[in-house]
Amino acid sequence: MSAPQHEQAARFFDSVSGTYKDKYKDRSPFHHYFFNERLDKATRGLDLADADVLDIGSGTGALYDHLIEQFPHMRFHATDVSAGMLAQSAVPTACKYQGHAYDHPFAVKRFDVVYMLGVSNYLTPDELEKNLTFIERSLKPGGRVIITFTNAHALDTWLRNLARGPLRLLGGKGKVLSSGLGSWTYGQGEAQRIMKRHFNVERIDLLNHTVFPFNQLLSGPSLALARRLSRRVENAAWLRWLSSDLLIRAVERA
Repeated sequence: MSAPQHEQAARFFDSVSGTYKDKYKDRSPFHHYFFNERLDKATRGLDLADADVLDIGSGTGALYDHLIEQFPHMRFHATDVSAGMLAQSAVPTACKYQGHAYDHPFAVKRFDVVYMLGVSNYLTPDELEKNLTFIERSLKPGGRVIITFTNAHALDTWLRNLARGPLRLLGGKGKVLSSGLGSWTYGQGEAQRIMKRHFNVERIDLLNHTVFPFNQLLSGPSLALARRLSRRVENAAWLRWLSSDLLIRAVERA
């Protein structure tokens, strides 16, 4: 019998944790663009100066690094199933928790903002529901939750799914596509319905207007076009086909 999904994810991310943080730097143009666009859109317009922030699936702490200079007095809490990823994070040790957020006896019981970025695609539907239920009861009045979903209807998603089998046969050590990890994707309508069971949806942003494998083989022109499309303010249906991820911002349902 294979190990549960969260154990497989923990082992995989432990194995790549030593170099994972480099992906946020210029060494990998595609990952640098993808991760930093997500951070920018996930934090835009929020005042976290005196906020309690929870980052579920915090990884190496990129969100913390992105926010701490601007909001040095925020109270930031991080969870992740991977001990290796947390070990690479600059989040203070007392505020890092290995394992599932819903299992931790947090000293802070309510949060102003809860983030879950790049995580839902690794969660089984049951695990996703457990996390959303936990977040729902853990928000302060008027609190926000900001979550990304991998877009099931994106051309990028379709091509990555086609590539999984061949890449696993070829070995691709250290790559998510060849890792054998389960992956769950959602269309915009389905993601909205899931969120509306727990929260009031405020807005949806489209992320990463690139297509595998051109975003890495032809990174220059691919990323130039992606940056141009990212500046569009309307959530056009045709643009969803070119957006690998959906970022949903929602508020506590009073």
